[in-house]
Amino acid sequence: MATVEGTHTQGNGGRTVRYRAEYEVKGTAIHFRATFDGGASSHDGQFDFDPGKLAAAAAVDAFLQNHIEKADWDAAP
Repeated sequence: MATVEGTHTQGNGGRTVRYRAEYEVKGTAIHFRATFDGGASSHDGQFDFDPGKLAAAAAVDAFLQNHIEKADWDAAP
């Protein structure tokens, strides 16, 4: 499986969340398993993408950035 690693800073200068995702591409679908900050939590899933517009690794990274950003909103008071 291919791997992508990255970070996301929560809010305005908040905590930095590190992530690592293993993924595979099947046609226009990406199946992934991501772990966050030391493997304490993980997320499995899949999403569709257009390989003509975006490389798979960039699509996984963008998806995870968006996923973490949405989680920031869910946790906000």
